[in-house]
Amino acid sequence: MTAAFRRGRQEVHVESTHTKKATLKLHELPAVLIIEDDPLQRKLYKLISNQVKMKPMIVDDCASAIAAAGEHDFALIIMDLQMPDSDGLLCAQSLRQLPRVSGNGTPIIAVTAHAMQGDRERCLASGMDDYLSKPFTLLELRTKIADWTGARAGS
Repeated sequence: MTAAFRRGRQEVHVESTHTKKATLKLHELPAVLIIEDDPLQRKLYKLISNQVKMKPMIVDDCASAIAAAGEHDFALIIMDLQMPDSDGLLCAQSLRQLPRVSGNGTPIIAVTAHAMQGDRERCLASGMDDYLSKPFTLLELRTKIADWTGARAGS
């Protein structure tokens, strides 16, 4: 890419081969594994994915999450604590056993509608990195994603 600008009366041309690569990286959305058993919540995550700056892969149970996390690299995992086939805390521990999750230091955020005292501590003790209570706002979710992936949380 070549750019031209004026410095006083002199025209300066700058050529860069790295501009295209850098521009693409600025626009890449982080890949996020979402584990959510509720069909309405899964649809909601899909609908808001661009607004919260993520590229989601959405699964509905722990077994599917373990399969996905074993095959793909994710910048972040967001998981419901209450799932049909497994307790969310046990699922997080199973995910932490996977080389792609533990080796990459993939953060796991717990999400629950039944926020009770002590939940956050139990989540952190089971290998999760953060906690988000439902209902949450788009800004809260976008901020969590940005905090843990380094993606920009702005508009």
